[in-house]
Amino acid sequence: MVLTSLRAFPREAYRTLAGGDPSLALAASMHPSVVCFGRDAEVPPSQPGADAWEAQRREVFVSALDDAWWGTITSEPGSGGDIGKTRAAAHRDATPPVGWRITGEKHFGSGSGVTSYMITTALPEGEAEPAWFIFDMRGVPWDGSTGLALRAEWDGHGMAGTNSHGDTLRDFPATRMARPGHWRQAIEANGGTSIILFVGVILGVVDAAMAYMDRQLRGRGAPASTLPAFEKGEWVMAQREARLTQQAYDGALRALEQRGRSRRDAQMAKANLATLAEPVLTQLCRIAGGGAYSRNSPLGHWFEDVRAADFLRPPWSVALEGLYAIGWEMPPTAGAPIFAVPAPGRTDAGKVTVTPAIRSVLALTPAGCEAPLAERFGSVD
Repeated sequence: MVLTSLRAFPREAYRTLAGGDPSLALAASMHPSVVCFGRDAEVPPSQPGADAWEAQRREVFVSALDDAWWGTITSEPGSGGDIGKTRAAAHRDATPPVGWRITGEKHFGSGSGVTSYMITTALPEGEAEPAWFIFDMRGVPWDGSTGLALRAEWDGHGMAGTNSHGDTLRDFPATRMARPGHWRQAIEANGGTSIILFVGVILGVVDAAMAYMDRQLRGRGAPASTLPAFEKGEWVMAQREARLTQQAYDGALRALEQRGRSRRDAQMAKANLATLAEPVLTQLCRIAGGGAYSRNSPLGHWFEDVRAADFLRPPWSVALEGLYAIGWEMPPTAGAPIFAVPAPGRTDAGKVTVTPAIRSVLALTPAGCEAPLAERFGSVD
């Protein structure tokens, strides 16, 4: 398969994979989500620490090319999903090459046992804000002998095969992420790319559930005449809301492709999908009846799988706080047409007014591309 665009990547890969095994798709999606930290979080070459960050980014890319798998274990019991409230402590260690030791409790380590490296947050000694750290998980036992002990095996109702275990850390060696600046900037820099991967996984479950129920109904012979009125209504509502999940996903992808960065659109798509996916599966389970609660039916499993979008990555309280804050960061003209087209007959009809959206696109335009833009749109004011 040749993936040629951002749209093709999550749709054809993680979305499709989720239709067969949501747990595998979710754990697999963490790899590019973490690698995005290095790919997207560029800093000006003149900024102090830029050289160290560039060297570390290259190490991440080389490891990925060498088949290393990346994951994350940032969440902590009692934090409410807010990784900024970490209680894990990091203290300096003069032993090269790691430089730090971390002590604390972590959970939701998706892909445990498969990942080569995992990122986390901890509060460095003498500092007021958390920082990002990298664990080398290759060959690390889980018995506590090297500072990492399995605290609780993953037993979630949904995404049951993700190995999202909980661990206890005691002076476990770590390397500090070299990116300069505030720790939140590393998340914000990817502009929504990592979020949309998770959205693709949940949408893949909705796709599979709708296709499954469609086959079940068609297998009855003539669904239009044989379904009771209640089941007809539930099926129509499921179709309607499944379509809305698709539109939310497509809208966020379109924004990312057109702008390169669109964290608000990606987070809004995630919130919309979390709101819609659970009712879709509820309606399908009502149509199936008691059989949905059998382990022989995938509907019960899928119902719990989509609830991961409600309770995880991040929980509602953190997600809505983030959406509220991003909403106020948007300019007053947000939502206006990208191109302000002059009315016919005006003397400036050959010009294009530069809206904030255009200005953001031009800021991402590679050097040498300004002339073709001017040729296409006329003079740009």
